[in-house]
Amino acid sequence: MPMHFLHAQNATLIGRVLSSDNSEPLADANIYVRNLSIGSATDLNGQFSINDLSLGNLELEISILGYRDTTLFILIDNSLVSLGKILLDPEVLHFEEIKVEVHSDLDPTSSLSSFSMSGKKIQENMKGSIAQTLQNEMGVAIQSMGQGTTRPILRGYSGDRFLITENGFEVGDLSQTSVDHALSLDLGGVEEIEIIRGPRALLFGSNTISGVIDVEKNSMPEIAFDHFHTYITSGYDSGNKGLFNNFSLVAPMNKNNFRFSLQNRSAGDQMTPIGVLKNTSMNNTEWFFGLTRFNDGRRVTASIEHVEMDYGIPGSPEGHISGVDIKMNKTTQKFNYHQDIDFNGFETFDLDQKFIHYAHSEFESDQKKASVKLGQDIFVFQSKMTGLKREIGTAIQYRMFNAGGFYWTPNTTESNFSVFGFREKEALGFKGQLSFRGEYSIIEPQNEGTKFSNIDEKSVNKKNFGFLSISAALIKSWENWQFSTTIMRAGRTPGIEDLFSDGPHLGSYSYEIGNPNLDLEKTLGIENSIQYQKDKFFFLLNGFFNQSPNFHQYMKMGDGYVPGADWIEWGSGSSGWLYKYQMRGIETEISGGEVQMGYKGRTIDITTDFSFVKGKDNSNNDHLAYMPPDKIGLLISSKSNKDLSSSIRLSKVLDQKEISEFETITPGYLLIDIFGSYSFETNKGTHRLVLQINNLLDKTYYNHLSKIKSIMPESGRSISLQYRILL
Repeated sequence: MPMHFLHAQNATLIGRVLSSDNSEPLADANIYVRNLSIGSATDLNGQFSINDLSLGNLELEISILGYRDTTLFILIDNSLVSLGKILLDPEVLHFEEIKVEVHSDLDPTSSLSSFSMSGKKIQENMKGSIAQTLQNEMGVAIQSMGQGTTRPILRGYSGDRFLITENGFEVGDLSQTSVDHALSLDLGGVEEIEIIRGPRALLFGSNTISGVIDVEKNSMPEIAFDHFHTYITSGYDSGNKGLFNNFSLVAPMNKNNFRFSLQNRSAGDQMTPIGVLKNTSMNNTEWFFGLTRFNDGRRVTASIEHVEMDYGIPGSPEGHISGVDIKMNKTTQKFNYHQDIDFNGFETFDLDQKFIHYAHSEFESDQKKASVKLGQDIFVFQSKMTGLKREIGTAIQYRMFNAGGFYWTPNTTESNFSVFGFREKEALGFKGQLSFRGEYSIIEPQNEGTKFSNIDEKSVNKKNFGFLSISAALIKSWENWQFSTTIMRAGRTPGIEDLFSDGPHLGSYSYEIGNPNLDLEKTLGIENSIQYQKDKFFFLLNGFFNQSPNFHQYMKMGDGYVPGADWIEWGSGSSGWLYKYQMRGIETEISGGEVQMGYKGRTIDITTDFSFVKGKDNSNNDHLAYMPPDKIGLLISSKSNKDLSSSIRLSKVLDQKEISEFETITPGYLLIDIFGSYSFETNKGTHRLVLQINNLLDKTYYNHLSKIKSIMPESGRSISLQYRILL
């Protein structure tokens, strides 16, 4: 549609975006004026305003996660134009994943088992970590050694067998290598969390057999904002006497947008129904600064972020009886160049560069000298082109790992080269998807001066690994049904520690011995999903089966007390002995399923789900270690008032009796949580109060995947209150 603009008249456009399903306001909707390259976002009440417009015709695009994109053609013929209420129709079912951006129409169809959490939902469920925020979702469990080290488990997979990414790139810490290493990603400033499965997951990396968790945090605007946005969040948690504060500012200046954020989270020791879990306090601080410059179909973004964490690992009769203190810091510098293009069906080009400096020190409690020091520097360079249901790119990553103190893994460099692609096409009523990722890694240890106690030094040498991961999917939709089937062949390069570790790991109460002869970990997986929705009722069923002939697993050496063979003395007396664990390759099968159904009414929503995972160690005719127990969930939400919402959640976790040789049975439990929010507006901004009451009945229960279950139970009743304001 041609646009004819007169000279500027400083006109203002206002409106309010609501859901057509229940008339609830839609916060954080993206409002974009095409051809002018300016935009805004809705506040907590769904309201927006765009200032300094010219008279004439405008093309206004409105988009938000979970709703159909809407385009309005508007005549600006007055100094103030009000659009009133704008109703958006829901796009898809509960599990459809949509990326909100200027080029949202380029995104492929999502796997039915993919999941997105944003806006009001993420605010009402948000806790201090990804794992705690997602732990009630299907197929997600939580692993920890206290509140500072929580990490999600996806469909029974832990460590680096799935990816946790921030704005599409790996986080760059060592949390995937051991349960005592904290994830350097606080939930403050997070706008959206996605679990991505299916062929598109290979765009992020090869080790994605159970999915990718992508967190959108401190993201720079993809369109030029025309006025200031200030976000302030403060919170308190009675379960650990924790305080949280976050301040974020987005400011326009000519063709530039700035973003600055600062946050701190401090918490005392974790409290349980039977007492305090000592040495679990933590303190996290981070700051971020970014700048984006917009200019005629392209933008350039540069940012820097710094994170510092200080947390404790509780003592245990199995290891360090007084606990371990860990200090971590990470600095991340990023650069992005984005260009709109028109080349053989591709519409955008992105060039990304990222540098991460990470340092990690472990102290025996009350000691000033670190017993273990770990660090790494990572350089990433990636380019990609994206078009309608298609993407192709290449990436280079160089990693320099170093270790010191009583941790005798040699300093090692790792170079990784990858090329990846994705394509979706529709034919004969089916949507077909195909993706690939080819990777080649070079791992080169610098073992001069390194003394090995349990590894043959001659086997510690340069390693090369190459692999092609591929995935394909078919999706069929008809009437109220949708069906998909996905197959994936994925590969995982052994980690540096998996290959060359030979020393005590203070926080995990173990002496870990690598295996330089490890080969690639290959996995073949298949997933089938079916979904139904009619009127206000919906139903989803997922089933998956994964098989690996060479699953890398640390396994205990022996079960006796023979010094030098089964354990070594470390610490004080018999209470300081550490068991030895050797990395081995075993044949495994991991399978499971997820069922969800529910009713979405005008004033109440009811959702129930059930998920389970089974792991088999076929090499030893045993159950695979540390599989999450089956769980059932029931969520009832009231929404009779557009400003006030409340929910009650019942979580039933069943007994875990399917254990490996060195595990113990964990009894089941039932938890009740209550949460909700209240939104209101003043002349100084929009406000939201969020209340959470977790473990309402103060139930004493134990998490099967927790390394502290032999010491203390999980957290007792806690009351959390958050206050959010958007100015």
